[in-house]
Amino acid sequence: MRVAVIDLGTNTCRLLLAEVERGRVAATHQRLTTVVRLGEGVDARKRLSAVAKTRTRRCLSEYVALIEAYAPQRRLLTATSALRDAADGLEFLSAVEAELAVPWRVVSGDREGRLTFRGAIAAATELRGTVVVVDIGGGSTELCVGQAGVDAGEPTFLRSMDVGAVRLTERFFSHDPPRASEWRAAVDLTRRVLRQQFPLAVRDTVRAGIGVAGTITTLVAHELGLREYRREAVDGRMLSLASIRASIARFRPLSSAQRGLLPGIQPGREDVILAGALIAREVCVLFGLAGLRCTEADIIEGAALELAAGEDERSAH
Repeated sequence: MRVAVIDLGTNTCRLLLAEVERGRVAATHQRLTTVVRLGEGVDARKRLSAVAKTRTRRCLSEYVALIEAYAPQRRLLTATSALRDAADGLEFLSAVEAELAVPWRVVSGDREGRLTFRGAIAAATELRGTVVVVDIGGGSTELCVGQAGVDAGEPTFLRSMDVGAVRLTERFFSHDPPRASEWRAAVDLTRRVLRQQFPLAVRDTVRAGIGVAGTITTLVAHELGLREYRREAVDGRMLSLASIRASIARFRPLSSAQRGLLPGIQPGREDVILAGALIAREVCVLFGLAGLRCTEADIIEGAALELAAGEDERSAH
């Protein structure tokens, strides 16, 4: 079945055009990512800014043209943290649907985690045992613990936390680069939230970690020194805790503009990658992981599998 999924997050808008067969993404026709920063200022104002809405509408219009050319049997826009938090989020989505004829669904943090787990585990076929899937977004971070491999199913323990790369940056980093006191405050909050959400009994079961989404792929691309992003080089690579720490040490004294000149740092991520790396480091330390296996498969693949199975039709607008 040919499906089209748009994933609209706090920092990025992404498109997947794919064929789904027998419960897996059999072929990817097109996959795009655009930094729109829809969630800019939402943490403080609880509303979408006019500039962010304009950026996002422009991107969605381009994506819909590609969807029409692909002629999928099913299509869906999934919206996450920024549109959960913004008081005018549903109003914006309704206007988008009226203008572009794309059905949408705002997914809860719990549902976001489950879709991400489904997409990531389906791609990580060689892993076995209990794993944690780590999705560091712009507005929130989802951590899902469950079984990989032949025993994979729904996650057994899941938490969605309002700790994301954009949210931390806007809330704590008033200076560029952040001052030591701002850095400590961001670290303290992240550690406190993670420890409150994951009891030791859950942490001790985890044997490996899978990292998805832009923070992880950007850190891998930076480690590899990629001037142009190459999915095949990034997908499946191990990102070690030592590498994350080295990247943080490199990023911290630099301004956002200076970070943007480094290899692997894509435009639109230079100001938030430091906060994202902080979260990645703290997750690895919390679970005692030596690193995270990077995969490109995440919520958008999970949503594509669900869409093809017809599991989402009752909740889409």
